[in-house]
Amino acid sequence: MADYSARQSTCTLKLTDASGKPLAGKKIGVVDEIAGGEGFQPGVLASFNSALETLKNLGAEIVHISCPSMKYALGAYYLIMPAEVSSNLARFDGMRYGIRVEPKEGPVTAETVMAATRGAGFGDEVKRRIILGTHVLSAGYSDAYYASAQKVRTLVQEDFAQAFAQADVLVSPTAPTTAFKFGEKTDDPMAMYLNDVATIPANLAGIPGISIPCGVAEEDGLPVGFQVLAPARGDQVMYEVAGALEAGLGEPLALACPAADWKEGE
Repeated sequence: MADYSARQSTCTLKLTDASGKPLAGKKIGVVDEIAGGEGFQPGVLASFNSALETLKNLGAEIVHISCPSMKYALGAYYLIMPAEVSSNLARFDGMRYGIRVEPKEGPVTAETVMAATRGAGFGDEVKRRIILGTHVLSAGYSDAYYASAQKVRTLVQEDFAQAFAQADVLVSPTAPTTAFKFGEKTDDPMAMYLNDVATIPANLAGIPGISIPCGVAEEDGLPVGFQVLAPARGDQVMYEVAGALEAGLGEPLALACPAADWKEGE
């Protein structure tokens, strides 16, 4: 849907045109815990800081904000999310939902059909998350892992509430590095998970976010993302800041990326 609809129960906001809105008087909060430090590619930080200067030139005030619990958000997410995956995907057992695969050998029972179906239907990453989620929900581990992660989630929400009392929106690089090659980190899932460090907190807190390109990293010529986060139901100000930055950066940055000239087969 492109606009507000009174017939859509999940549509609660009427948004106005966000393009061309002045940023004078707007406070842009830089979350120090997810806007730099160890693991952030120099080209990513250079493009991010350049975009901050653009926002400042457009009249916005840049303020630095600390959200201490952010450093625990990634770990909490990768406990809560697999637990939900394990629970939600339990119904795909070959009996009620999804495909049905019978074992090639041995008796055809509910247990063997379920094992064959889930073995064939889920990929390696899904299986990894199901196993982890089942473990953290098991007796004796639920309080130690899942319940503790939910407490961290509450701390993240409280940090965001305090941060939005100091700024209209919060910003950070979308990811600490530019895109890695397809399949490059398949054997190192932890490295893939760490690339979510800046975007995961918004998912835990249930707030809106948007990512726009803000430059190209000098090291590899790949685009860099700029993330804008707003309070719950604060979509309008989020679009206004993102739209102003996009306009202030000029020509579409995708055209400056070598990938823009990519052709199939290369």
